[in-house]
Amino acid sequence: MSHCRTAIWHDLANARVARAKEELAEKESQLATGEITKDELESIKTALAQLTEAAQVATAKRERADLEAAEANLRRQQKLLKLGIAGKDDVDRAQEKLAELKAPKN
Repeated sequence: MSHCRTAIWHDLANARVARAKEELAEKESQLATGEITKDELESIKTALAQLTEAAQVATAKRERADLEAAEANLRRQQKLLKLGIAGKDDVDRAQEKLAELKAPKN
């Protein structure tokens, strides 16, 4: 999957999770007023868990794609430097970007 499509899937998955959380809050209110059953609410909770898992997978794929792209860019900049086409600052920027992506997330 291309980097762009991975990013779009990641954003879409997160939007679906946000919408499902909103729907869950609405359904919890409906359960309190007797408009839906507890089974219906549990079904929605299960769907939310599945969407959350899909969003986590999409996030991991996007992070992996970003890392792979940064590694490829660094190799390319290093080759261009050897050929005299790129400067040391281009390699430094590529190394910094790669280091950012490899740094632990908070």
